[in-house]
Amino acid sequence: MSYNNLGLYDYSLLSNIKNLSVSYFCNLLYDQKKLQNKTYSFYTYSNKKGIFKIISYLISQLQLISLCVKNPPAIVHFQWLKIPSVDYYVLKILRRFSDHLILTAHNVLPHNSGETYFKSYAKIYQSVNTIIVHAENTKLELIEKFSISSNKIVVIPHGVLDLSNEIDHVSVRVKVAEIRKELKIKDKIVFSVLGGLNEYKGINLIVDTWKDKTLSENKNIQLLIAGSGSVEKVSELAKTDNVHIENRYLTDVEFLAFLRVSDFVLLPYKAISQSGVLLSALSEHKRVIVTDVGGLKDPFKFGKIGYVLKEYSVKELKSAIHKASETSKEYPKDTVWNEIEMFYNWATIGSKTKDVYVSILGL
Repeated sequence: MSYNNLGLYDYSLLSNIKNLSVSYFCNLLYDQKKLQNKTYSFYTYSNKKGIFKIISYLISQLQLISLCVKNPPAIVHFQWLKIPSVDYYVLKILRRFSDHLILTAHNVLPHNSGETYFKSYAKIYQSVNTIIVHAENTKLELIEKFSISSNKIVVIPHGVLDLSNEIDHVSVRVKVAEIRKELKIKDKIVFSVLGGLNEYKGINLIVDTWKDKTLSENKNIQLLIAGSGSVEKVSELAKTDNVHIENRYLTDVEFLAFLRVSDFVLLPYKAISQSGVLLSALSEHKRVIVTDVGGLKDPFKFGKIGYVLKEYSVKELKSAIHKASETSKEYPKDTVWNEIEMFYNWATIGSKTKDVYVSILGL
């Protein structure tokens, strides 16, 4: 799955794991900078449709198994799994040829899946030797839901996703100017919802909250909804004067431009372990409004960078938006952002990941 933001994650991690021989198995669409690692780009399912997507993925997993049989690795570390009911058996086979299996649980269960994959992931979590998570909350959730030993789980933060290193800054500045002119938001406080529009991200809650007249008729604020997703509820705000909707896929330039015109990013997730949008917002020093799930609240321990909702409700989100509007000129100190950047620093994260490998290898 290693392309777009996922490719950026992999690049940021692997380029900061020093002095170890690590081979990288990734998607053909991986589009980040060239890595020093030996790279195998053979996952092609992203270009397929329907049953061909599944078949392509299975063929790629068989290729992975074949390579591991020919040259048994000391450790196999999975960042992402696509078909858990199948990947469980892939893991079982790989255990015969590798001394240690690691899985990074970016989320305890796949988004919007409910309990559909609970049994598959229960078996997967038992199959691997080590599980890496990005927040203490996620570790506790794994222990509680799946009865996993705490000794098996390692907490390593998800690093900041800084898109600005990968794109043309002139194009971003031009796009920012276009957005400000088109939306006439020069003196407005902009609240944004960016990236994939999904129910688990709280988009329905945001729509219901903004329909309140104290927000929808407030000429001093603007709601910007930009990203892809088939959430019908978004259309309920289509005719609201202080709402702008771009319901489509965003390029990196567009995403970063929309982020830069934002004052606060809305992240009232129902469930999440860690959010790429949050980490992109932090890289741009943007304030956020979040729920207390997964690792969303973690950066607040360094200072007040927005608001944490006490409960998942229209009343609480509306209150937070009003407070944010009243305190929009109260920016966190530079020291707060510096401490956040240190916590989510990729060099530290790469070093901690290497420490896990080294401990396993007994070096």
